[in-house]
Amino acid sequence: MRKRIIAAMPLISLTLFLGAGLFLDKWGLGWTFFLLIPMSWILLTGNTLKRLNEAMPFIALTVFLWIGFGFDKWHPGWLVFLAIPVFNVITEGRLKPRKIVSWTITAIYIAIGLWTKEWHPTWIIFLLIPIINTIFFPQQNAYVSFSANGVKNTFRNIIIEHEHRHDDEDDDF
Repeated sequence: MRKRIIAAMPLISLTLFLGAGLFLDKWGLGWTFFLLIPMSWILLTGNTLKRLNEAMPFIALTVFLWIGFGFDKWHPGWLVFLAIPVFNVITEGRLKPRKIVSWTITAIYIAIGLWTKEWHPTWIIFLLIPIINTIFFPQQNAYVSFSANGVKNTFRNIIIEHEHRHDDEDDDF
């Protein structure tokens, strides 16, 4: 049944597109129905919960566009993007320090925005997320180190040996 739905999704999307455009005169909303094609493939293949978690940014964007184009409610519509971290926490079942920082900064941004009605200049506080996480909660293997021998070996492997391999392949012809 899943394969059938995936196979029929282009026609379903086209029907919804034409319906929204011709009957509701909402062509902006109508084109977003074509996003159902990749979304159906993402959601209907493999482990559903894992796929849903991976597809949540795409789903949130689709819902945001539907709310914006369909109902012209862009301002409260952005709240659907909060479903991304919420769903991630639900599926993982635990909060890591890096996520706590992200949640805290987001809550501060929303609180400041609601209190002052100044959304534009305050978005800059989101830059605190990578700064705080890099300083206090670095990821393993996040750093690259260079040494003279390492650079020479990398150069030799990529440039010199790669050229020799291609020369040998050309000799075969």
